[in-house]
Amino acid sequence: MGPLGDNNLLFNSGSYELKTLNLGKLVDDDKDGVQFRTVVSLHDLYSNFSIHQSIHNAFMTLTIHISESKLIFERLGTKGLQGEEFIQIKFQTPTMEAIEDLFYVTGYGPIDKDAHDLQTGMVLRCVSKEKLINDQVTVNQSFKGSTSEVASQIYNNHLQGPLYKTMKTGGPSWKDKKIFIDDSTGTDQFIIPGLSPFASMHFLAIRSFGGSTHPGSFFSFYEASDGFHFSNNENWDNKILKEKYTYDSDAKQMQPYHKDFFYNIRYMSPLKISNTLTGIQNGEYATKVTAVDHYKKSFTITEYDMLEDRPDFNTLAKVLNMSSKFFDMFGKDPVEHTIVVDSTIPHKHIPQIVSKRDAYMQMLNHYTFGIVVNGDSTLTAGKVITLDLKEGGAPNKKSKGSMYSGNWMIIECEHICDRDLFTTRLTIVKDGLKFTHGEKD
Repeated sequence: MGPLGDNNLLFNSGSYELKTLNLGKLVDDDKDGVQFRTVVSLHDLYSNFSIHQSIHNAFMTLTIHISESKLIFERLGTKGLQGEEFIQIKFQTPTMEAIEDLFYVTGYGPIDKDAHDLQTGMVLRCVSKEKLINDQVTVNQSFKGSTSEVASQIYNNHLQGPLYKTMKTGGPSWKDKKIFIDDSTGTDQFIIPGLSPFASMHFLAIRSFGGSTHPGSFFSFYEASDGFHFSNNENWDNKILKEKYTYDSDAKQMQPYHKDFFYNIRYMSPLKISNTLTGIQNGEYATKVTAVDHYKKSFTITEYDMLEDRPDFNTLAKVLNMSSKFFDMFGKDPVEHTIVVDSTIPHKHIPQIVSKRDAYMQMLNHYTFGIVVNGDSTLTAGKVITLDLKEGGAPNKKSKGSMYSGNWMIIECEHICDRDLFTTRLTIVKDGLKFTHGEKD
């Protein structure tokens, strides 16, 4: 509860508290383990920074724009930037959830003068510390079990293996991250042929079957500010955020510390709708997968029909914006694929995954919004937000609001901190409509 009542925040929307932003190195003194040693505090040097995360990316990135006016190179010592630097960061927003992490500096952009030729600046490009570990480790062994079980083994034994444990000996600067794993169905036996842990996770994700309750099987491995996720993105029910977001000009008249002001969208891009012709060509609406087994000298056919199979998916919205007549005329003819299977290896779900995974991924991205909200450290890729929008063009709110209201999945999340303003930019997607225009209020 804020100081002014239940509906108020502790501090204003768009504000944030930056507790740590240091550039330094990890030093092993053979006594206390690997320690983070601050070389330069960037508190007074940065102009803005941003943290980016996506359900399609295995690691987070950090970009920092800093001023060179305080001789940062000289403060780094005689050798300047050596490629050994890390960024230690910790900040929180009005929701009071802290983002705290250690990033590895992969490089910096060219130094340019500003428009007035008064000062120079540069851009530091960073990745999460686990990406550095990932690039030094190889997974090359056979496994037996569900893909979810194997994902847990790879995370614990390889990504958090001996090198990781050595790096964290120095104490609190090297923090462990949780991994959230959704269950897959079936037991497989396979070899991961010398891939990095992140690539191994992708190897597992595209082979994961969600079962009869989640036939879309859209698994992905990604890092968000709350940890790593081996996630069945169709299993989103427990990822819905409590608060609803609106896009209401009236809310802009409220005080910036009021919750309704905080959850009012600052900017919303025009709605993007996926191209129907592209969907037809790529099998979003109908597919036919022929699985050829050379060992048994046989084949099986697995078909997908969107009108018949869509009710089995866990969709964000129930209404499909395509008439059955149009579908029967143009979308029903399936896109055909042929795959080779080996009946001596237990991969019985592969034809179902091939026939439905890509179709579900396309359907999930059918509607896309880009929105900017007041900076909120609780927002992460993979979560689901609820929009409560007005009916387009209506002077007053109708009882049903907009048919584009309802649940939307966050597939990309970027926290952007300027000196005086903190915002969060989201890419959100949806697979259908809340209702159609033909329905009355």
